[in-house]
Amino acid sequence: MASESQQHDKGESQPSESTLFPSGRHKRPPPMSYPPTLGYAPPPPHSAYLPPGYYPYARAPPPAYYVNSTVHQQGCQKSSSFLQGILSTIIFLVMFIFTLQLIMLLALRPELPVFHVEDFSVLNFNATMPTFTAIWEAYVSVKNPNTRLKIDFGPIHSHMYYNKDYILASANSPKFSMETKTRNVIHARLSANNTDNSVESRVVDKLAKERSNGAVNFHFRMVFSTSSRSGSWFRSNPRSMEVVCEDIKIAFAGASGDGNIAASADRDCLVLS
Repeated sequence: MASESQQHDKGESQPSESTLFPSGRHKRPPPMSYPPTLGYAPPPPHSAYLPPGYYPYARAPPPAYYVNSTVHQQGCQKSSSFLQGILSTIIFLVMFIFTLQLIMLLALRPELPVFHVEDFSVLNFNATMPTFTAIWEAYVSVKNPNTRLKIDFGPIHSHMYYNKDYILASANSPKFSMETKTRNVIHARLSANNTDNSVESRVVDKLAKERSNGAVNFHFRMVFSTSSRSGSWFRSNPRSMEVVCEDIKIAFAGASGDGNIAASADRDCLVLS
């Protein structure tokens, strides 16, 4: 009886066959897993600390390349420094030249030449249509008032005007030079002939009408270039100059075609430069 009870107890203590594998081990639930993805590996487990050089993707990025940018920056800095040096040199030279000229001008004290009509006459004046003829003889004195500067005059281009707008004749005179504190006389001979100079008929009519009253006003202009010099160390740049002698009144005697400057005529000339 005791052996049967022991066998019965032993049989009750063993597990049933439904809870055992054929090998006699216990059943365990299958492990949980993610479904497979197409083309991409599952992301690695998150970690607060990643090893140095770790990149979570299949291909690491290319290393940064700074050589070209550094060389370009250095080249730009060199070019900028070079341009700044050239600009500074140009500014220095301009300021130096300006300062030097200012010092020379203050030391030399240049003055403009003075012009004055000494004599003025008209020959063979004929304003009877269809012919207009006249010869002007102008003698203009020029004075150099400078004590340290000599003046060089280029070729002189003279023009005779009527009413300041209508040109009647032109002529050229040779160049000349003047020493300090000296005086010279410019002689200009101008001839008008309507076969060579086109003078409008209405202008000729005005000249004839004014001539019938016994006097005609003319305007004489000279255009030339001048430069100043002092010894061999200073010479100014040539500049254009215009001399205007306005309202030169020519009085005619009777019916003659000859006339001379009137005593009341203005003989001073204006210098424009």
